[in-house]
Amino acid sequence: MQSSVFRKVIASAGLLFIIAGFAVWKYLPQTEVSSLPPGKVAASGEKKTDVPYQGVDWSLKNLEGQEVRLSDYQGRPVLLVFWATWCPYCKKLLPGIAELNEKYESKGLKVIAVNIREDWKPEVYWRNHEYKFDAVLEGDAVAENYGITGTPGLVFIDPDGEVLGIRSFSDPQHPLLEKFAVFYTKE
Repeated sequence: MQSSVFRKVIASAGLLFIIAGFAVWKYLPQTEVSSLPPGKVAASGEKKTDVPYQGVDWSLKNLEGQEVRLSDYQGRPVLLVFWATWCPYCKKLLPGIAELNEKYESKGLKVIAVNIREDWKPEVYWRNHEYKFDAVLEGDAVAENYGITGTPGLVFIDPDGEVLGIRSFSDPQHPLLEKFAVFYTKE
């Protein structure tokens, strides 16, 4: 009798442990910017030239037809924003990204808007909204490399090229944006 009760208790505890483990895995956020070592903070926009680029490199054409290469921004924190002209959530997010860029670009932050799944004219959209941060075109393959499945998608990359986190949100005042910028642009 005691053996049967003991087995049920153990089985119940094991099942509870598995469910709790799944919940923690499923609902905990990905890498938090604040948990990174302070030694990774980049000096205001200075480029590290003595260390090879650690991230996955790619290049795309910007709105002027010039090549933009991710590794060109080694030594700087980079925020990639995957967007499309038809995306209502992007339309909500991009003005906040523009403010973030204006506030932190001179301190070293690099924001790159990566246009994906486009069915209109991103050049016209960008010009009409007078955004000052870089936008690159035809970024579907790059989005796939980061596992971006929808818009807007955000990729936070540290100065060494390491992807810190991949998120999808449309709140232009999301605290993670400011937190990332402040952490990596400290002087």
